[in-house]
Amino acid sequence: MANDYILEVSWGCPSEKWPINGLFQFDQAKAISDSGKRVVFLALDLRSIRRCRKWGLNKFSKNGIDVYEYNFPLGGFKPSIKYAVQDYAFRRSIKTIVKELGHPSCVHIHCCQQAISVSDYCLANNIPYIITEHITPLNEGEAIEQRKKETLEHAKQLICVSNALAKDMKNTYGVDSVVIPNIVDLTEFKYIPKQKTDTFRFLSAASVNYGKGFDVLVKAYAKFLEDAKDLSTSGYKDTHLTIMGDGPELNNIKELANSLGISDKITFTGSYIRSDFAKELAKSDCFVLPSRSETFGIVYIEALATGTPVIATRCGGPEDFVNEENGMLVDVDDVDGLSGKIQKMLSTAHIYDLEKTSTECISKYSSRNVADQIVTNLK
Repeated sequence: MANDYILEVSWGCPSEKWPINGLFQFDQAKAISDSGKRVVFLALDLRSIRRCRKWGLNKFSKNGIDVYEYNFPLGGFKPSIKYAVQDYAFRRSIKTIVKELGHPSCVHIHCCQQAISVSDYCLANNIPYIITEHITPLNEGEAIEQRKKETLEHAKQLICVSNALAKDMKNTYGVDSVVIPNIVDLTEFKYIPKQKTDTFRFLSAASVNYGKGFDVLVKAYAKFLEDAKDLSTSGYKDTHLTIMGDGPELNNIKELANSLGISDKITFTGSYIRSDFAKELAKSDCFVLPSRSETFGIVYIEALATGTPVIATRCGGPEDFVNEENGMLVDVDDVDGLSGKIQKMLSTAHIYDLEKTSTECISKYSSRNVADQIVTNLK
């Protein structure tokens, strides 16, 4: 017998040690809970043994939500092994959840990669499920791709977080979807009037990996510094770039900056939390991140929520929300183009209506607004 609760299935749950693991999925769960629905959160965490944590099934409460977390040290195994372990983890978890709470009234799953381990249970127990897709389709072999296709076809609804991703899912699996953006917790991201100084400050923030294009950013910033030695016409005496984040490419990016002779023009902060990012945005004049691919792009939304104009790439997600009223778009891997946009931002940043940008962003991506759209699809 189904009980009146929604089961949210994710690949992780944020913690003090791993604050961004499953963060936006838990944000959605919290927003749906705040809308008056009972939510139970299941995290199937299959990260490698290097992410030290308590193995097996653990239960705890987080922000008023019951959380079941199944940890299995797996990491980068081939798909057949990864999904066999994920299937096992879900079976063990759902057995305990049903024993304690009964069957859920519906299931909301983040990504079809997770949904393939959940769909058989839902179909066998006549429980509707919806999938929110965050990840660009990835071919993981004929057998796994067939499982994904069947799982998507049996879903009550597929939600994609951007129009570009919806198009990719249609082209790859032949399924239609509705577009609902990610919920973004904007509690700490508010409009604060910019205090003009002699230094124009650029800010970038993300996990420092190849996909985020930090190598392009550093090369473009170096080219800008070489081409724009005289800043007098811009009204500024100097510029500075701050890069927030940690990741596998961080040392390479630092070495690149050093080889280009611009280390003194860049500050690397390392890992950060939301409050750190919000504080840096308040001191920054422009947010720039030349990602190679984004299905959405939460950091851009956080920047816009503070009224900070952005420079982004035409890489999928940003095209849905970056426009001439709040920033600029440039092609992926275009060092010259990005350098030109950096130069242009110095002379045009003052024309943006920063307070309007903040107000519109917070309204569109508020947890209540997005949660209401998701709940409508859960009914």
